[in-house]
Amino acid sequence: VFDFKGPFLHCAVDVLPVTMSGRSLRRPLLAASLLCCIRWAIPSCHVFTGSRNIFTPRSTPTACNRKLPERWRQQRTCNVATGADAGGFLHLDILEPAVQSYFASSPPLYPEMKDFLKENPITSHWAHAVGGTLLFAYGAYAIFLGWQIRLGNGGTVFPFSYGETAAKRHPGMMKIFLLFLFFEIPDGVTLLAANDERLLQSTHASTAVVSVALMSFIALLGFAGSSSRFARDAHAYVGSSAVVVLLLHSYFGLYLGWSL
Repeated sequence: VFDFKGPFLHCAVDVLPVTMSGRSLRRPLLAASLLCCIRWAIPSCHVFTGSRNIFTPRSTPTACNRKLPERWRQQRTCNVATGADAGGFLHLDILEPAVQSYFASSPPLYPEMKDFLKENPITSHWAHAVGGTLLFAYGAYAIFLGWQIRLGNGGTVFPFSYGETAAKRHPGMMKIFLLFLFFEIPDGVTLLAANDERLLQSTHASTAVVSVALMSFIALLGFAGSSSRFARDAHAYVGSSAVVVLLLHSYFGLYLGWSL
């Protein structure tokens, strides 16, 4: 039923006879086959590079004839190279000269921080990622509290809520989340500038702008929810879908970090 070939997973689901056992196995096998197709939607085979050329293939037919460890190393190198060359889907490059000139003017504490980051490459590459991961976990818990409010548990005090009910803790946490999300953008740009890299020409930068705009819109829906049931429903569902955007932002940020 399953055929494993090389570092990539190829699945073929045989058509099972229409029997009781066939019916019980058909759906799990089809689900597994669909999961295997996800590889066509992630940058292990394609990378999202922009609005004009959305997917750029990076695998060659000759790669199938190479040994597995060599193919894995080559695929990772190709992933990183293409991730670095990705220009993003928003034309943020028009802002690049202004941002570059700001850092060229040596703002306060920037030269000292640049020297520190060059002496500590791990901090330079992954400090932003660690901060973003903690912020994502914080926001995920805030979303959990928001759904508890919709489920009728708004008066319940959950762990790590400092004695506050979910109805009171959720809006406060989301305000803090949005505030730090705004600060994450200059933080990431500063780290790139310290490494003398391109600042805004990446898919990670584009998804950062989309994330901030989407979370700001969700906050407005939350304020409007006090007088509109439609706004409350939109706040809940759009807020939950924002998790997907944030995960994509993290994913492209990981590839950008590998490329530096």
